Amino acid sequence: MSRPGGRPPSPPADGQVCALVAVDIAGFTRPDRDNDIRRYLHEELYRVLQKAFDGSGIPWASCCHEDRGDGVLIVVPPGITGKGIIDPLPERLRNLIRLHNHVCRSAAGIQLRAAAHIGPVDHDGHGFIGSDIDFLFRMLEARPLKRALTSSGPELALIVSDYVHVNVVCRYPSLVSPDAFRPVRFQVKYTRARAWVYLPGTSSPSAAYLPHEAITPEAARLCQGPPGQRIADPEDPDVASWHDRSMSASGPPPRCFVAKR
Repeated sequence: MSRPGGRPPSPPADGQVCALVAVDIAGFTRPDRDNDIRRYLHEELYRVLQKAFDGSGIPWASCCHEDRGDGVLIVVPPGITGKGIIDPLPERLRNLIRLHNHVCRSAAGIQLRAAAHIGPVDHDGHGFIGSDIDFLFRMLEARPLKRALTSSGPELALIVSDYVHVNVVCRYPSLVSPDAFRPVRFQVKYTRARAWVYLPGTSSPSAAYLPHEAITPEAARLCQGPPGQRIADPEDPDVASWHDRSMSASGPPPRCFVAKR
């Protein structure tokens, strides 16, 4: 949606519920990247984001975004459906990053961590604030997400909140199969929570997140479970039933359960 004079959209506020996305370039300050490369990566990140959002039915010009140096916070206005953050946005981002990495030297390659959540936001005139914004960035720093990005070298690793998983992924399985998401628990600062990690383009969830040698017979047993149940996380000592009935009065579809020990 264009605006006269290129004026930015008015930021949502007063607790409006919005789809939230945060992204971060992995290893942005690593030693083999000088200031010229970092500046190029910063510009390239915005080019990739704009193209991916526009191609996913989420007009970039209608979104509000805040720069975070090596990453970006994107707030999708409440009038735009949040389903696009699950499909096709992750796959479009992955394809654009893959093309970028194909034509660039290794020091300018991109691996992107991304987090998605839905919740109320406020704006104090300087930036977006609120517990849901804080939670979004806690997910972005979650160790399981970082491990997923380094273990198999994908272009993009996405983590979504339990709320997004229950109310978007499981309710609209035709977008992306719920089986493509791996349940994880994480702790960042004072936040302890569960979330779901997804690697676009990966066909085998368990193999994607654990090195081959780490998948022991015991871990494989824990990952199985009866037909129709989700894959459990063999790294998590607390794997049990992560079904959170408080997230929805009617509860998520049956495939949202994980295997018990």
